This record gives sequence, C-alpha cells and structure tokens, in this order.
Amino acid sequence: MKNSQITAVIIVNLLTFFISMSYEMVFTVLPFFLVNTIGASMVVIGLIEGGYDLITNFVKIFSGYWSDFFSKRKILIISIIFSIFSRFYFIFGKKWDDMLIAVSSEAISEGIQVPVSDTVLSSGKKEKLGKIFGINRTIEGVGSFLGILIAFFYTLYFLDSVPYQTYFYFSIIPLAFALITIFFLKEKKKVRTYPIPIVSWELFFPKYMALFFILSFANFGYSFYILKIYGDTLSETETIGIYIIFSVITAVASYISGRFYDRLGEKRFLEITTVLFFISHMLMINFPVAGFIIFAFADAFLEIGTWATIGKKVKFRKGFVFGTYHFTVGFSSLMAGLLAGYLWDSTGAESPFIMGTLASFIAFFIIKRYF
Repeated sequence: MKNSQITAVIIVNLLTFFISMSYEMVFTVLPFFLVNTIGASMVVIGLIEGGYDLITNFVKIFSGYWSDFFSKRKILIISIIFSIFSRFYFIFGKKWDDMLIAVSSEAISEGIQVPVSDTVLSSGKKEKLGKIFGINRTIEGVGSFLGILIAFFYTLYFLDSVPYQTYFYFSIIPLAFALITIFFLKEKKKVRTYPIPIVSWELFFPKYMALFFILSFANFGYSFYILKIYGDTLSETETIGIYIIFSVITAVASYISGRFYDRLGEKRFLEITTVLFFISHMLMINFPVAGFIIFAFADAFLEIGTWATIGKKVKFRKGFVFGTYHFTVGFSSLMAGLLAGYLWDSTGAESPFIMGTLASFIAFFIIKRYF
C-alpha cells in the first residue's frame, strides 16, 4: 500500500479502538441496567438489540453511498457527535423508551462510521484483505476488552455506590479521543466519481447476501448470551468476567481468522464459520459458558468472512455496497432479536439457541450446495 493508505488505515484502527472501548463501557452493563433498574422485558431487550442493528445498518446504506463522493473526515465527525449525544440520553433517561432513543442515536453513529472505515480498509491489496480486516477487528477487540474491563471493575467495586447513569459519563472520554483522531485523516484532493448507470442486482452478489441474512438468526445479539449466563451465575460481576474472557478470545480469533481467510479461501472459511455457530448454540442450551467461548470464534470468523469477501469482490462503489450489506444483516438481526425475545419469554431461555442451531445448519447446507 502507499504511505497515504497506510496512514489512513492506522487512523481508522485508532478510531475503531476508541469507539469500541466507549461502546463496551456502556453496552456491557446495559442488559443489567435494563432488567434491574428500568424493568424491561425480554421482548423489549430483543426490540432494542434488533432495533439497534436495523437502524445502524439502514443508515449504513446512505453513509456508504455518500462516502463514495464526499469528505470521509466530515462524515466521521458527524458519527462521533451522534455517539456523544447518545451518552447524554443514557445519563438522563428514566424509562425504557428513553433507552431506545439513546440506543438509536448510538446506532446512527455506528451506521455513519462503519462503511467509511470499511471502505478505507478495503483499499489495500486484495490478497491481504483478510489480514487487514483481521488486524482491524483485533484492535476493535482490544478496545472492547478494555471497555469490558472497566465495566467489570465498576460492577465489582462501585455498583453499590455509583449509579449506572453516573458511570455512563466516563464513556464520553474515549469518544473525545476518537474525535481528535479523525482530524489527522487526510482527504484526497479529488474524489473519484462513477458513471450513472451503476446499480444492478448483480452488484450486490445476491447469494452472499442471502447467506449472511440467514446467519443473522445464529447471531442475534450479545444480550441474550450474556443473560443466559447471568441466569446461571446470578452475578453481574461473574458474568462480566466471563465476557472479558470472551472479548480476549474474540480479539485473538479476529487476527487468526484473517490469516485463515487468506489461506483457505472463502468457501472453506465460511463452512468452518457455520460449524462454529452450530457447535456454540448447541452448547449454549446446557453449557452456556462453553457455548459463549465457542461463539467468540464464530462471531470473529463471521466478521472477517463477511467483510473480507465483500471487499474482495466489489470493484467500485464499495461504500454503497458495504452499506447495503450492513442493512441486510441489520434487518435480519431485528427479526432474529424479536423472535429470540418472544421465544425466550414464551417457551424458555433455551429456545433462541435452538433457533441459532437450525439457522447455522441451513447456512452450512447453502454453502455446500450453492458456493
């Protein structure tokens, strides 16, 4: 890569680090806050989880589209502003619908930021995209680990004396560093343009879109996995401690999976991903801690498998295509989250993971038959 591309990738990695840290500082304790303080039902949690994914991925279509033409730095600044706004809603909100607004604002922030970052990362060499995305997801994992670690110490030492909403103030600090980082991103003098007749169904590689849509039903939001473990431990601190282990494994698995992707090729890599999802959800039913650990590998592999594959195949209008894929995954995540919440409330905590087992089995069959 050229020096300018390397610098841009480094800036995106730093930005990812700070944003993921702030995100996990809030969202690690959010399920406990919703259940124990707000009194939200599992259907509401499913709505919040799925709604987050739907909003963020819907926004990604437009942010991805405009990032192909306009200033990436300005778009990223807007994303951080939305994230900071969400923190103040977390701090001052009193009801579950206030939390829905806060989560929606954070979703908009992510929806604006991610396609721009993915577009910058995909500007590298095609044969090394797995490694590039793997390193980025590893750095994201490190930021997440630190955010979860902060949440862990908060629940261990300060939960009784410091209210959740006072704690949320501290999550603004990493966002301030992220905002400063964006100003070091240099803009190209000329923005590349494209001919008008560019939109066709083939542009989006429909069989891949269908596959990742189905796999969303095996990846329906961390809150369900966390609360399943919490139901066994009945301790916020122990549950977050397990989540810390999960975040470390995810970071390591992201780097490893990037290497595997470049060596194995997309079909074998995606087959391994679906098998990991199948095993993790089978274990979540009776052995949730073991299932959650395997799920860390599955989640990391899916991240690399999705975005490295799309980054390698798309020749132009990458931001738009990335955004459309994010929306597709987000829409299916909303459906999966609502269905998982309904199944949990109506038939038991094991039901969502049975759904995930079936979804991963169907995805494996599709890869074997059509890829």
